[in-house]
Amino acid sequence: MRTRDVFSAMNRQQTLAWLLLASAGLASVLLGRWLLAGGGGQADVLAPAWWLLLVGAFLFLRRDGKVVADERDRAIQAHGARAGYAALALMLVVVSVLAEDHADFVAARGGAWMGSFLIWLVCLSLSVHAAVMLWRYRHDRR
Repeated sequence: MRTRDVFSAMNRQQTLAWLLLASAGLASVLLGRWLLAGGGGQADVLAPAWWLLLVGAFLFLRRDGKVVADERDRAIQAHGARAGYAALALMLVVVSVLAEDHADFVAARGGAWMGSFLIWLVCLSLSVHAAVMLWRYRHDRR
């Protein structure tokens, strides 16, 4: 089975979930590596991240007049959103608890690094959101 056949068999919401997982997952890996490894001291990705968010919202969330989601898609989307929000809340609680033990590391970084770190957590929660949606699509198909 060819890749084109696999993607043509999916509906639009499932294809967007795959794109979200690929883009947010790649952004999470690259940004996390950059923040926690060598170049993280001067990391400032807030402006490019917001521009990418605006372009992504314009391209992927536009209305095109076709029916793009039914009740099943909306339920899967809601389930993924709940999982993403729960993951974001859990990550924020864990980071706030661990920040006391690593106060010298956090103090050595600037405000731009902290903003980039929070963008990284949002990218991770988007990855969880997309992964849960794809799991639900696969589970629903069986």
